[in-house]
Amino acid sequence: MTSYEAAVAAIHQLPRLAKTGGHERITALLAALGHPERGQYVHVTGTNGKGSTANAIAHILMASGLTVGLYTSPFIMRFNERIAIDGVPLDDDQLARAYDVVAIALASLQAAQPGFGVTEFEFITAMAFWVFDHQGVDLAVIEVGIGGDTDSTNVITPLVSVITSVGLDHAKLLGNTLASVATHKAGIIKPERPVVTAALPAEAAAAVAAKVATTHSRWLVDGQDFGVDHATMVGWGQRFSYWDDQGRLAALTLPLVGQIQQHNAALAIQASKLAAAALHWPLASKEIRRGLAASQWPARMEKLSDDPLIVIDGAHNPQGIAALRDTLQQVFGHQSLTLIVGILADKDVAQMITLLEHTPYRLWLVPVPDNPRAEALADYPDAAKLRRFETWQAALAAHLADYRDEPVVITGSLYLASAVRQALFAAPNA
Repeated sequence: MTSYEAAVAAIHQLPRLAKTGGHERITALLAALGHPERGQYVHVTGTNGKGSTANAIAHILMASGLTVGLYTSPFIMRFNERIAIDGVPLDDDQLARAYDVVAIALASLQAAQPGFGVTEFEFITAMAFWVFDHQGVDLAVIEVGIGGDTDSTNVITPLVSVITSVGLDHAKLLGNTLASVATHKAGIIKPERPVVTAALPAEAAAAVAAKVATTHSRWLVDGQDFGVDHATMVGWGQRFSYWDDQGRLAALTLPLVGQIQQHNAALAIQASKLAAAALHWPLASKEIRRGLAASQWPARMEKLSDDPLIVIDGAHNPQGIAALRDTLQQVFGHQSLTLIVGILADKDVAQMITLLEHTPYRLWLVPVPDNPRAEALADYPDAAKLRRFETWQAALAAHLADYRDEPVVITGSLYLASAVRQALFAAPNA
């Protein structure tokens, strides 16, 4: 069997992008594997919040007694996190075994069709489907990679589809209008299967409405058909109530901060209830409560240390930064703190920094480490309140030297948040 290290290295050597955006490659690979994608799923897309929402759905359904798979990206500490069952990532041997099975299937296709190849994400997606099928999960929650309609995960017919948000990101692939992005994301809506969405901007809502009209899907919207209220912070988490046409769940607790996480939780509850109903599976209020309370999710306003107070967050596009800004106001108010920010060059760097400039906080810029897509330090826009540091470690050291008693929040990219978390928690063999 291939070693774990060799398997991960081989996966990372596959191309990131393909010349065409169709499903022909992933479909052929899944056929060679015996169609493991023909299971029960919840499918989650969105510009932001899809990982948190998918994780909460998995935890709620796990709490009900179902065996639940979860496929997400990117990983924060170790590659194995991307494929988990009942909240436990694959161990190294399981991952290497899945790699071998998919690699053999790919080799057989290449023998029959010289030149056939798949992308890294297609290969990992095939691994996830094979693992969930092989392990016999009752249901799996699948997070879209990018967009929706042409994404490699969009070869399933889910019990319910979820759209957490629509904002401008990945413009080269999804277009530079909300209507275009929403049209891509609405591609995961399937005929006569319900869809649960956030309250969307009018342009995006129109695109979803057009898709729903053709699929005859039931469409449930946060704030209209279900929602949250009576929210308060409790420690480094929050308590709130959830409501829908079946009644109210009061005093739910969530170990995540920020108003956006309340809405992600609402989407997760509604999607979980729909999925359980489709499976004719009982889902009790106490199980929703227990699952939500267990829904930890790393690098989303995650507190790594109390003294000094170090927080990491994966906000990586303007919509995410706007939500982060609101969360910082909610948690810290006008308290003095340092923002250490690193952004990828293919994001809207100028807008993200402009949003952060209009806060009362110090703004220090760093490159995202070990990433060819990182914005070069010299290419960040100029502004009076900005300082630049060659590394996030140098910026953190400067903060601890001068402002140790004040919070520091490290953000701008999940890859930066991952690097910080790995370094501070010393993750081996990521």
